[in-house]
Amino acid sequence: MPSSRMRIDGVASMTPAVEKWFSGLIEDQRKLAAALRDIVLSQDAGLGEELKWGQPCYSGRSMVCYIQTAKGHVSLGFSKGARLSDPDGLLEGSGVQMRHVKLPLGTDPDRRKLAQLVSEAIALDAAG
Repeated sequence: MPSSRMRIDGVASMTPAVEKWFSGLIEDQRKLAAALRDIVLSQDAGLGEELKWGQPCYSGRSMVCYIQTAKGHVSLGFSKGARLSDPDGLLEGSGVQMRHVKLPLGTDPDRRKLAQLVSEAIALDAAG
């Protein structure tokens, strides 16, 4: 991971590429994406963060999750989402592995529920 890092909203530092991605978002997207980033990194500040496929991706042994924006929402996606327990029914998607939580712009994310998903995704990644 590059040593040249930036800061956003007092949260863990980020690479210039990820910082540029955040700076290119409209305010509602940026606020929600920054909140999701904070939730992800609060579960494991050691996750790798890099821009892949035009979006921030967070990795341990492999990719754990990503943040993706769209016109009216921001999603927190999980590469092994189909294996997550999802007790609150937040995950969407029908693919073999990936799932995502779609949050409309202006939404205040449920930090506890999302942190639980991220924590479980990190544990799955660590287990291999």
